[in-house]
Amino acid sequence: MAAFSEEFTLCGLLPGAGGDRFSGLQGVENGGDPDRVLVTDSARAVTVYKVSDQKPLGSWTVKQGQQITCPAVFNHETGEYIVVHDQKVLRIWKDDDVNLEKVFKATLSADVCRVHTLPGAEPLVVFKGGAVQFLDSLLADPQQEIKSVLTAGEQILCSKMFMEAGRSVLVYITQKIQDYFVHIWIFSPNFHRTYKLKAATEEYSALSFSCSLKNQMLTLLILYSNSSVGHTSVSLIQHEEMAEIPLLMSPLLHLPEPTDSGAVAILDDSHLAVLTSASKQKGCLSIWNTTFQTIQVTREFPQKTSTQLWCFDGKLYLQHGKALVVVPYSCETSCLASALGKRRNIQTSALENVSIVNWESYIANESQSKQLSTKKNSRQKKSKEDSGDNAEVTSLLADIKNSPQDQIKWILRKGLVDVGSADFQITVCKVALELMNRCKSDPQFYPQSALVQLIQTNKLSYSLCPDMVFIALKNQDVCLLQLCLRSFPDVPEPILCSCLKTFLSVAEDKLTEVEIDVESAVYYIDTIKSTNELEAPEETALVQNGFSPAVLEEDSCDVQIVEKTPEKALLPIPPVTVKRAALLNSVLTSAYSETFLLPHLKDLSAEQVILLLRYLHCLYVKCNENLTVDLPGKDAPSVTQIMDWMSLLLDAHFTVVVMLPEAKKLLRSLQKFVRSQVKFYSELNNIEGSLTELQKLNNKQDRGQYSIEVLELF
Repeated sequence: MAAFSEEFTLCGLLPGAGGDRFSGLQGVENGGDPDRVLVTDSARAVTVYKVSDQKPLGSWTVKQGQQITCPAVFNHETGEYIVVHDQKVLRIWKDDDVNLEKVFKATLSADVCRVHTLPGAEPLVVFKGGAVQFLDSLLADPQQEIKSVLTAGEQILCSKMFMEAGRSVLVYITQKIQDYFVHIWIFSPNFHRTYKLKAATEEYSALSFSCSLKNQMLTLLILYSNSSVGHTSVSLIQHEEMAEIPLLMSPLLHLPEPTDSGAVAILDDSHLAVLTSASKQKGCLSIWNTTFQTIQVTREFPQKTSTQLWCFDGKLYLQHGKALVVVPYSCETSCLASALGKRRNIQTSALENVSIVNWESYIANESQSKQLSTKKNSRQKKSKEDSGDNAEVTSLLADIKNSPQDQIKWILRKGLVDVGSADFQITVCKVALELMNRCKSDPQFYPQSALVQLIQTNKLSYSLCPDMVFIALKNQDVCLLQLCLRSFPDVPEPILCSCLKTFLSVAEDKLTEVEIDVESAVYYIDTIKSTNELEAPEETALVQNGFSPAVLEEDSCDVQIVEKTPEKALLPIPPVTVKRAALLNSVLTSAYSETFLLPHLKDLSAEQVILLLRYLHCLYVKCNENLTVDLPGKDAPSVTQIMDWMSLLLDAHFTVVVMLPEAKKLLRSLQKFVRSQVKFYSELNNIEGSLTELQKLNNKQDRGQYSIEVLELF
């Protein structure tokens, strides 16, 4: 998932030279440090800002009558700044230089479009005619002839520099009338290649471009005026110069709202930022997950934003009104669970060995899966082996279909050993299908041990065999349900809620009769229970017509309840046994989507909701007992999963929980715990701020052999 942090204003902007309120910036570039940026306005000034303090560290201005025509950049190799004014005059200076008129100056023979720098690379100068030169070779002879590369009427729209395999790569995009071209320059060895962009539709114009380079593959994105984003990829492996090559753009995503201006920026391999302005009154900044075509986060601005977007070190920079705004962001690694729901918190998961296939197609077309070899002798040998394998599988299925229930386990154990590794998953699927068909036709037939054996192969999933979970729910086989939740990566939310209802309502005497893996709960359920049983007397509460004469403490909620609690603070008594806790943990650690899970949670009864809330509260207290976020034991829920489930339950049953008398004490305890956590982290923030200020103190004075200092923390 992606998220925005709170935005802040870095600096105010002056109107552009033409009076346009949105032409006040030429560029924002890296200032040589993650916390420094170099801001170039549209007229005369270059300023270095420290982003965290929103303060300028230095500012330089060209004299009256001159105009900066190229964004200033920082040379990482020399620690110098480079800027071009009046199209051809190049200036180079350092932090300690005050007057730009006294710094290095070179007048070039052709107009400059941009200067690009990267750490570990020599700066590149891009001329408006399309030629590209290294800065050092250019300064050796500033008046050398610069030949034009572009055709008449072709103009550079944007350019970007990359470093790939120790070589400098420069990409710029040009426009000629309604045609767009991509020019790629690679140095050492030097070559230049041109591509002509062929859009999916010719009816709309391009608003913004962005590109990235990884593993010799250039990715190009274009934001179109029809609110769509197109993309294409270009390989840089070929080194020879080639004539103009057509490059087809493919649609990547479509924005939900129309836009008349905007910008796009690639953040990482699977996230991009889009800045749009649907009208003259507001703007919108959003981050999209390109892998799953989903919008991750959106931030709206009350005023119209510019058509420029810069990205450095986890921060987005954009013009909003008369200010330059900074929006910090974060992006997690893309996966389906993070895009749509919650990820499992499992240290060693069986999911890594699960492969999901359409096994029905295997069964229907198994004859086609045998054509694997190309040599005649090998094909004949393989055909004989397959014939033997088919006979073994057919015999195994026949035995499972006709043998008594008590013999199924032994037949299956022997049959799976004889199956080849290539067809093992197909055979497991066939056996599961045969067993499910027999279970549905004969209600008395239920080979529980054989089903457990099949699940433990880690070759099944819910989509492969959904009937297995339904039959386990019908028979209230909590042991098999626990195995399914741990092994199946694709259990849908309705089935997850059905398992939860079964775990909450199954009789206690039935739990004592079955064998359940309690490793996720045994390390804290037994400890809490034994401690409280020895020390905690039964608590009582007194309520007099809704009023309590005792003065409640400051952190208490509005519910007037007087509690008689022992002097020593005790952990809450677990409301469930260790076996039921282990079953509930298998639900809490399962993957889900909040959107799809919430409606089904409303089917829980009030008693089930209170029981689950009490258990979640017990887990939450245990997680915070020693300032840890992990419970002991394998596959135990994390504090994040506990809080997510608690929030979902309260959202689904808020009215019911508030109205139940037995829930008041639980809600009051949860509120006190949350307030204490807020106070605790607030104090930590104060300590962090004080320590930060102490680190800034410059205590280099000679105190002598002995001294006493007093430090006041505010």
